[in-house]
Amino acid sequence: MSEIDLAKTWDEFCDMLRDAGHQALAAAPDDDFDRAEGLRYVTRLATNFLKANLEEADPARAILNQSGVKIGLDNPDYAYGGARLSPRYDYRLRGRLNDAHSIRMGAFSGGLGTPEGLIRDSYLTTEDLSLDADGCFEVAISAEPQPGPWLAMKEGTNSLTIRQTLLDRPNQMPAELTLERTDAGGPPQPVDPERLAGALGRAGFTVLAVVDQFLKWTASFAAHPHEVRPIDPELLAMAQGDPDTSYNYGYFDLGPDVAWIIEFEPPECEYWNIQIGNHWLESLDFEYYPTSLNHHTAAVEDDGTVRVVVARRDPGHPNWLDTAGHARGGLALRWVGADVEPEVRCRVEEI
Repeated sequence: MSEIDLAKTWDEFCDMLRDAGHQALAAAPDDDFDRAEGLRYVTRLATNFLKANLEEADPARAILNQSGVKIGLDNPDYAYGGARLSPRYDYRLRGRLNDAHSIRMGAFSGGLGTPEGLIRDSYLTTEDLSLDADGCFEVAISAEPQPGPWLAMKEGTNSLTIRQTLLDRPNQMPAELTLERTDAGGPPQPVDPERLAGALGRAGFTVLAVVDQFLKWTASFAAHPHEVRPIDPELLAMAQGDPDTSYNYGYFDLGPDVAWIIEFEPPECEYWNIQIGNHWLESLDFEYYPTSLNHHTAAVEDDGTVRVVVARRDPGHPNWLDTAGHARGGLALRWVGADVEPEVRCRVEEI
């Protein structure tokens, strides 16, 4: 075992967190509210990536994390889950759908903030699962082909990501999920200085890189305020998600008596949603504020049009998205399984 300078390792980790915080502050709007949220964003990322790279990093343990993290306008309708994987091992995911409208899962290599980005290696949707009468299913996850639903791992596969869609999240029960190893490999190894040093280095680097990566997203959206546009393919290439989803984004910057009106005719599709988030592209506090709508919850005009109103105070419209005290932030509009891209019309007006 090589000799590790743990004091130097710790200092380098702390330096990366310091740099990430200063990067966020330098890119923040001239507003203490947004600056405070920027620093909170960095601490949330640090918490998540420390946990992912230390406590849940060993793929031999098959730990399924279902807490999620606020990155890149995470969807309030999605219950996120994930685990560290290795093609050296075989796994089985068991689940029961409960109230989930759909469930989608992928095996990925690379990672957010890395030079190659997050790369989708294989993907399954609800239609690929063999659901029994109770909505239960099993998925084999391995490098070698398996009978039944199988999520294939490649040589570089290192993670599992799960998105389950809940159309009325406050009143619905997410899917029950468990992950286990099915191979005859040995137990996880105890921590050692070299692995600890590597984990701290990866966590610090990822926080710094993710802040940088998604600030580029914010800058791209803010360059065209109060418009909704398909995401730049170069940005999406570094964070591959669901292959059946069309991603469209925008940015608002509103005074207290101004509303952003967004109108569209939803296409035929499995699911659509529209949501707003803060400047750092974190979803807002959707537990207490109406910050998103989907094809189940939105009010539709007689002509099939959906009219959404983004405003800082209630304009008396059923499709109001409350900015929850934010003057500015991002917006995401997603279609899942749509064959066409509908026209999205936007305007800003006083209320």
